[in-house]
Amino acid sequence: MTTRYECTLSPELLEKAVTELHEPRDNAERLKAIDELKNSYNAEKYGPLIRDDDGFILRFLRAKKFNQKKALTVLQNYHSVKKEFHQIFDKVHNPAVLEPLINSHVILTFQGQAKDGAGIMWYRPGMLDREIDIYDLMAYSVLTIEKMLESEACQINGLASVEDLEHFSISMLFKISPIALARMNSIWQDAMPLRFKAVHILNEGKVYDIILALFKPFLKQKIIDRIHTHGSKINSLHEFVDQAVLPPELGGTGPDGESTGKWWIEKLTEDWTKDTAL
Repeated sequence: MTTRYECTLSPELLEKAVTELHEPRDNAERLKAIDELKNSYNAEKYGPLIRDDDGFILRFLRAKKFNQKKALTVLQNYHSVKKEFHQIFDKVHNPAVLEPLINSHVILTFQGQAKDGAGIMWYRPGMLDREIDIYDLMAYSVLTIEKMLESEACQINGLASVEDLEHFSISMLFKISPIALARMNSIWQDAMPLRFKAVHILNEGKVYDIILALFKPFLKQKIIDRIHTHGSKINSLHEFVDQAVLPPELGGTGPDGESTGKWWIEKLTEDWTKDTAL
């Protein structure tokens, strides 16, 4: 018999879920919402659910503030892109092929959270010492976010990114067709059960104008409104993230990039089988 979800949220996190996400306080009502979404899913059109456990379905409800119609759209889009965008998801399903990229520490997460509770992804494309397949980078981003969403706190508080564009080469982006760019953006905006709270851009320079020009036609306005550019003024990032969470590379007192990288790779790979282990 399948084990049903039992709420173990802290009182503070539960209150936030109830107040901001309209999550039922009563677990029986929460399970009823989970069952309704699961039963509404069109398996004939989108294929069987990749997972049907309560915790997985709950991610989609939280991402869309328990709006059944919106949650169903994201759930079905999630399954659709996994079948159709094989350039990315073949690699997601076989992460060992991403070993060089993962070991480069180009994408990490911090061990702490932003001041609003959001989990934080640290993206440093300038660390890449070679031109890389953009689909590899996208696959690793998906792996990272999927891992972060295992945390109920991240599901409820959302996710933010700190993106340092120092030494970043724009050339890889020009190898992608506008159609591919649109599909990649649709994954984040329409097919992942996440609440994207903020994007913090560092050392953007002129390259940022090019990136924004490429991506802006495919971005929803609420995402654009949540982009913060800091230039080289790293201290302005501290308004959003405590220095104790940030590494010394970002003016913080937390673990440095090397230590954070080791911790993150261990966390990312902790449940991988021998076949997928790095």
